Amino acid sequence: MAARRTDTPEEPAQAAPRSWSRPASRGDRRLEALLSAAETLLTEKPFAEISVGEVAAKAGISRPTFYFYFDTKHSLLAALLERVMQDKLEIALRGFGTTEADPTPQRTFEANYAEILALWREHAPVVLAASDAMGADAELRSVYTGLLNLFIEPATAWIEHERATGRAPEGTPAGTLATTLVWMSERNLYAALLGMEPRIPDDQRVAALAEVWIRSVFGGRAPGPAVT
Repeated sequence: MAARRTDTPEEPAQAAPRSWSRPASRGDRRLEALLSAAETLLTEKPFAEISVGEVAAKAGISRPTFYFYFDTKHSLLAALLERVMQDKLEIALRGFGTTEADPTPQRTFEANYAEILALWREHAPVVLAASDAMGADAELRSVYTGLLNLFIEPATAWIEHERATGRAPEGTPAGTLATTLVWMSERNLYAALLGMEPRIPDDQRVAALAEVWIRSVFGGRAPGPAVT
């Protein structure tokens, strides 16, 4: 979906209009101001109560300039979510390397989940707003599920690799297992951000998530050396 282009004499366009389907450039000051303003407002009120005019005013730009970048406030929320998820992906991919066998995959997953949960806590208003709003907005839902697929695809490749080397047993199709585990993890971290009962200490939560992944992939046993 392309954003509507609306140029004004005092604020000429300098870049291609952005939509949620392309990564947000971190060098565009007006875009950065919009993202920062929206995240600040999310700490003050629910997403449903935030207007485009409020975001534009807080960012110090005009409404027409807002629409140069985004069609709707949902598109803006999608861009915020995209940025957080891309940072999360960089962390998660450390657990899905397929070129070398990780001798301690559970420890790797535990360390990664600790970083991911800390990142999500830092941006909790964005993550919670996007998760809550995607049920009512088809575009945002598509973005959210598309971003999760960025985790599912390398997780699938990692499971397939571990099976091919003989470290992990055959079982549930790799794609199905990866999808289930990624969504399980996402909902678990969402519950942590909400502080849902029963409350679990963060260190215990990330340890449990790591253990579920390893037991699910390696059949409840510690992975052995790769078969050559």
